[in-house]
Amino acid sequence: MKEMTITRKAAVQTVLLVIGFVAVLLICISQYVAIGQTYQTVLVDGEVVGRVPMQTDIREMYLQARRELSLERDERLCVEFDWSGETSREPFCGLMTERELKDAFKGMIAEMCDGGRERAYTVAIDGYRAYFRTLEEVEEFLNRVKASVNAQAAYETRIYASDYQVGGILHAALVQREEEERTVEAFAPEAAETATPEAGVSAQMIDSVQQALTAPVSAAEENAYRTGVLDMDFVELVEVYESYVDPAAFSDIEEQLVEVTKEKESNKIYVVESGDCLSVIAMDHDTTVASIVALNGMSDADEMIREGQELIIAVPEPDLQIRLTMGEVYEEDYTADPVIIENDNWYTTKEVVHEAGTTGHRERNDVVVYENGVEVSRELYAETIMTPSEAAVVERGTIIPPTYIKPISGGILTSGFGRRWGRMHKGVDWAVPTGTTVYASCGGTVIQAVKSNRGYGNNIVIQHPDGRMTRYAHNSKLLVTVGQHVEQGEPIALSGSTGNSTGPHVHFEIYINGTQVNPLNYISY
Repeated sequence: MKEMTITRKAAVQTVLLVIGFVAVLLICISQYVAIGQTYQTVLVDGEVVGRVPMQTDIREMYLQARRELSLERDERLCVEFDWSGETSREPFCGLMTERELKDAFKGMIAEMCDGGRERAYTVAIDGYRAYFRTLEEVEEFLNRVKASVNAQAAYETRIYASDYQVGGILHAALVQREEEERTVEAFAPEAAETATPEAGVSAQMIDSVQQALTAPVSAAEENAYRTGVLDMDFVELVEVYESYVDPAAFSDIEEQLVEVTKEKESNKIYVVESGDCLSVIAMDHDTTVASIVALNGMSDADEMIREGQELIIAVPEPDLQIRLTMGEVYEEDYTADPVIIENDNWYTTKEVVHEAGTTGHRERNDVVVYENGVEVSRELYAETIMTPSEAAVVERGTIIPPTYIKPISGGILTSGFGRRWGRMHKGVDWAVPTGTTVYASCGGTVIQAVKSNRGYGNNIVIQHPDGRMTRYAHNSKLLVTVGQHVEQGEPIALSGSTGNSTGPHVHFEIYINGTQVNPLNYISY
């Protein structure tokens, strides 16, 4: 019996040892063979190069391969090909080590360099690419873009190594010819490996130039004015780097000039401002209301938009734009900023003019910034007062008035404010299931909480601090009583179909000076 127990223990130990050995073996194998775990399939230009474990940093292997080959050949390499890593899961696939992947990348880069391709200078602007044989062609191309906006300005393209230089990538900028030695050192191919941040334009230098251009001038003398072209540069980041391309891929300057300057639709985010409507937004951005509605999944052009809402706008823009800063002089009538007397007992919507101001006349010098010919900013730089304007004296409130919100969540707008069935409908209706929570649109005091089966049915009226009132009608249950103070968004009732009602809904009214107004003009969703 004792011998059988010892034999069993030995058998168990043997099994455990075998299981442990198999586990270690599987772990080792799994580094080179996928046995069920996820891994990355590496593709270059759509073709499978191999498969690597999930933890492998494919981009780092690519960069290492390029750096090593660059050192071996004693030349800069900035080869461009489209690689990606896709998550895959198929058992018993061989996995490459990091070294094997790096060597595979090195082989492909070397093949691109030696396989009948020619060295090119790539101009990269977001998704746009053009390929030129020399840096002189790149400069000529970019100078032609500049000339399409203003051929007379004494600015020209310079290629430079900046503070942000990464992996041999250079940048292009427009500089004044007479200042090029001070602001930008022209880039020479043979100096690529020794280029330093000092050879380029630093962010601090650009900021100081912009500040000098826009700093206000207190003197009103004519000789203090700034006129003509004050600055010129590319709006987009223009990168230039060496690559290897098929000889047929080289770009024609004339064709690329047309391509890079023609307008193409690109989606931008626009944040709605107070007072905006879809038609004005469309007009300001050279698009259509129908386009905005479609891009943002709106039901129709009448759908309400609110301040702070983000809208997708299709804006026609070229790949490369020129930012032109001009000094402009003109005359205008003007009014001086009013003298404001603050009244802490009034709302900001109330003001009283105690003294009317007078209109003056002046000559002003503005610094104006244009992008692609469209004005994007204008600042007063200097002025000469011809006839002074006397400032008005205005008393204005400082208290921010209450806001109003939709009194329910969800609901379908079934009836708006205005004439309906031959009579005036003095509020708005939202169809909702019976029992839907009704909230106070604005904080205030309940002055009416009536239970009735006539007219408004079970309804509530709230008096608000700004003197306005709101009514909530046809409720199934009231949750507040007369004299009770409620905060904005606090539950006050449950919806229903009491009184003169054709179905469960919430009828909502806003009173200003005792008269009902269109609630949709005052509530925010």
